[in-house]
Amino acid sequence: MTTRLALHALSVLLGILWCSSAFAQTPDTLRMTLPEAEQQLLQKNITLLAQKFNVDAAKAEVITAKLWDNPQVTFENVLYSHTSKKLFDFSYDGENSLQVQQLIRIAGHRNNAIKLAKSNVKMTEYQFFDLLRTLRFSLHDNFIDLYYKKQSLQTFGRQIAFLQQIVKVFEQQKAMGNIAPKEIIRIKSLLYDLQHDALELSNDIQQTQSDLALLMRVPATTVIEPQLPEAMPEVSAQALSYQNLLDTARANRYDLKIAQENVQYNNLNLRLQKSLAIPDLQMGFSYDKQGNFERNYNGLNISMPLPIFNRNQGNIKMAKATLENSKLQLTGTQDQLEHDVMNSLQQALKTDKLMKEFDPGFEQEYTALMHEVEKNYGLHYIGLLEFIDLYDAYRNNVLKMNELKYNRLNALEQINFATGSTIYHF
Repeated sequence: MTTRLALHALSVLLGILWCSSAFAQTPDTLRMTLPEAEQQLLQKNITLLAQKFNVDAAKAEVITAKLWDNPQVTFENVLYSHTSKKLFDFSYDGENSLQVQQLIRIAGHRNNAIKLAKSNVKMTEYQFFDLLRTLRFSLHDNFIDLYYKKQSLQTFGRQIAFLQQIVKVFEQQKAMGNIAPKEIIRIKSLLYDLQHDALELSNDIQQTQSDLALLMRVPATTVIEPQLPEAMPEVSAQALSYQNLLDTARANRYDLKIAQENVQYNNLNLRLQKSLAIPDLQMGFSYDKQGNFERNYNGLNISMPLPIFNRNQGNIKMAKATLENSKLQLTGTQDQLEHDVMNSLQQALKTDKLMKEFDPGFEQEYTALMHEVEKNYGLHYIGLLEFIDLYDAYRNNVLKMNELKYNRLNALEQINFATGSTIYHF
């Protein structure tokens, strides 16, 4: 009997634990700061990790370019000797020969190929750092955007909860004949409007979170809660100089370095193609046991194609055209860089100016006012139309303020992105 009770109690306990674990399987919440998110990006981003292998592959091409060509050995023996009536006659009277040949690259073929491979390594490394710049900006932008969108969604949630309570109370008052149906309809209309906007914002948040999760490679079931400092650093774009930013961008933008190195790469390729107009030299040693004018013949041979018809004209012409094309691309990249810096500076200045025009305490005062409005409306101290106007104005104000805060940080991030350096830290 005691054993049965123990087993029954054990089964009940296991059932409780199973149910608890089943109910506990909710999406994980990941709270992280921006530096923590950036560290996750560096460690786990697929595109970034793949680009590292491209760098390794480019370095392997340098090893290949440095390798000397293998010598070629040819051995020949008589298959059937009619004199000795033997197959594969290796005797004194049998015939066999040996040739050893080595390709010798002249006119700087090998050195030019090595320089070309090293230039490709530089470009691949620059591509890695430019990719990192782009991914870092995307991470920061999505992180900040998600933070302020969630702040706006919280405002929607508070307003929806309050209106749902109002509707519930008004429904009771309507049943008692104490309130007009049109007032409930207006409140419900405001509630449905808020719920619709909240749904759209929630879908937008889901997409932003998905983009952020992909950058950091966190599971799709994870809910990311971005954490920004309560007191953001007081930074101003007014002290920035366009020329200083431009100089910083020219020194740090890796897409510009890629364009510059591409010109150098095509210069080296043109030099290589011109050198290939001079053919390589083939040197060799030959031995013939008794098939030549004397027994145990030894000879040294040198061969080279005569550059009469093919002087690599096509590849040289193509290399020249590619070089001119890369020079134009470099000019275009330089022009784009100047515009990027100017646009980011102007955006930061305008956003900074607008931000400074707002009273720092306005947001808190407005929020406190709306709490009083909700209380007074519940006590019927203010009318329905006034309440709806104030509620709409408050909602729009919260959304615009969060959008402005995002735009301000995004503008500073744009300066970081345009200059390729971390001028502003968050």
